Amino acid sequence: MGVKQDLSQPPMIRLDKLVKIYQEGTRSHTVLEEVSAEFAPGEFVVLLGKSGSGKSTLLNLVSGIDAPTRGDIWVNGAPITRMSERERTLFRRQYIGFVFQFFNLIPTLTVAENVLLPVELAGLGQAGRERGLHLLERVGLGDRLQTFPDRLSGGEQQRVAIARALAHNPLLILADEPTGNLDEDTGRQVLALLDELTREVGKSLLMATHSSEVVGLADRVYRVRHGKLIQEAAEFHGELGD
Repeated sequence: MGVKQDLSQPPMIRLDKLVKIYQEGTRSHTVLEEVSAEFAPGEFVVLLGKSGSGKSTLLNLVSGIDAPTRGDIWVNGAPITRMSERERTLFRRQYIGFVFQFFNLIPTLTVAENVLLPVELAGLGQAGRERGLHLLERVGLGDRLQTFPDRLSGGEQQRVAIARALAHNPLLILADEPTGNLDEDTGRQVLALLDELTREVGKSLLMATHSSEVVGLADRVYRVRHGKLIQEAAEFHGELGD
């Protein structure tokens, strides 16, 4: 563990004085305030914090789904906050994979079709298709290719989501409470699988979670509190439910 920054490469993620303010009627609510940080390529970083603390907001900002009120974000040296909406969409399609709490599989597509969708969108051809199908074998669902999501358990759906997130060979995986809708044992298995599959191919993983299981797997752990990003020891095993 403990990925060291390679100074010959840009950080995978760089946050510079990031501010996010939401308007709630006539009031403003500051979710993130002057957040600055750098995460190395291949690093597994965990974000902890209360519901509404800004963990998911930070993931949405890094992906370019949302825009900060002020500040800048770079992903692999690319200035996300200086791109147009179309440029951000194309960047996500090529370089970022997502794993969500509620899986977000398309119910009218089969397991194979869900996993291969980002491959098709990225125009990766036969090599990409082979990679996607190989990942389904790796997550133990190679015999369920033609199954629809509603025929799968929650754990199986999340394993499909992990394969989908990695199928187009992105640089960065963003995971938002990936075990939040699973029982404890299944959640532990999903976390181990996500950690294994991302590390073996050197992907960066940024995860927002309440799970105590993930803390011991991470290279770095941060807590989002009062709009700030506070680094904690990766060995921290205190109260995670706040």
